[in-house]
Amino acid sequence: MNKLLSKVLFLSISATMMFTACEDDDEGVVNGDIVGSWNLESLDLTYERVVSVPAGEDQNQEYKNYLDWDANGDAATEAYFQAIGGKTSAAVLGATFSTIDIKNGDNIPGFPRTTALTSPAALAGFGVSLLLQIDDAAKRGEGATYKITGTYPTIRQADCQTTITVASITDQGLYVTDFDRAGAEKLGNFMITPDPTLGGAVLPPFYTGVYEVDEQLNDGVAEKVLNIDYVDEDGHDERYKNVQDAWSEADDRVITGYNLQFNDANGNIASADPNPAVLNPTHRGGYFAHPTLMIAPYSFQYTFYFYNAGLSLRAQATDAKNPLTDLDGDGTVGVGDMVMFMHYDNLAGGGGVTPLGVPFASMVDSSDPTAPKIVDDSGTVFSGANPNAGGKMYFATREGLCVPTNEILTVKSVWAEAEE
Repeated sequence: MNKLLSKVLFLSISATMMFTACEDDDEGVVNGDIVGSWNLESLDLTYERVVSVPAGEDQNQEYKNYLDWDANGDAATEAYFQAIGGKTSAAVLGATFSTIDIKNGDNIPGFPRTTALTSPAALAGFGVSLLLQIDDAAKRGEGATYKITGTYPTIRQADCQTTITVASITDQGLYVTDFDRAGAEKLGNFMITPDPTLGGAVLPPFYTGVYEVDEQLNDGVAEKVLNIDYVDEDGHDERYKNVQDAWSEADDRVITGYNLQFNDANGNIASADPNPAVLNPTHRGGYFAHPTLMIAPYSFQYTFYFYNAGLSLRAQATDAKNPLTDLDGDGTVGVGDMVMFMHYDNLAGGGGVTPLGVPFASMVDSSDPTAPKIVDDSGTVFSGANPNAGGKMYFATREGLCVPTNEILTVKSVWAEAEE
């Protein structure tokens, strides 16, 4: 089974939990208090994902997901694109930007990431409900059967799009407690090896987990709990050696995909949906707002006037006859100087326009000769039907981006003894 398609982040955790055994004084119980049935009660997951270019590929390549200016179904804007040279023209592609720009060894944006589902209610809200059944061993140090059933979220990747789905699982394999992989006694250690002959084909193997059986109060009543911590290493092209014999680039590599986009309540491209129940992006694009990449006079929005200001700045700065100078006196040549240039042109009645033909008078309010004001066009949506009115520009993903990564998942879990 392709591990990328069945990588069970939360399950892995639960799997690890199944291999704990403590010595018990009860006659006939070899693996002690760990034997029995357990309900998952808490999960704390820390994901690390680092870009890892596979061997044989260009180690210096960069991964970018380009978002292009898009008509978003507006026929007038499609016609406008053709009027200014077509979708592949510099006039259209000059607006392109990338929200992802990473290379070998970089952290995937947003990682390391911790997900803490520390109560039954939090687990239920995320679709996780697991029962772990642990059988006893014939003698200490020998493998015994575990079985895990329930529902869990799993991460899948297809067509350069990473998605989270909730699936059911029935998985079985062998666990060993209080011994290490070499067979030496090591109290508190637990290991798991999924066994395809028993139906185990989802959970990852691990050999250095830690377990402890303890008690906690629940509504004033003492209940037995099982703590299991482990590290999932089978998605790392070096550390896989700790848990398996061989690496398969096709099956073991964890891919982070960027294709569809989340939108916030205003239709801007976002890192997550405002509704926490929406786990996966569904939009091909969106508007773009950013508190540092965009500027305050345009309400931090990528607008047509903002784009034209940049085009005009670059054109005027390289104008051989009348190059832009430091008109606002701040010691640099930038947007402020272009605004002053437009303002002076307005006052002189020069009728200046941007490279895309937008009148300077539309972009800068010169009604007060001593205080030029940038016109904020973020309150409307751009349409080719009236380009000089400006407006927010829509951007869509050019094509899906697949980024190969090394993943390490650190899991801390708590299981409560199931009632008979």
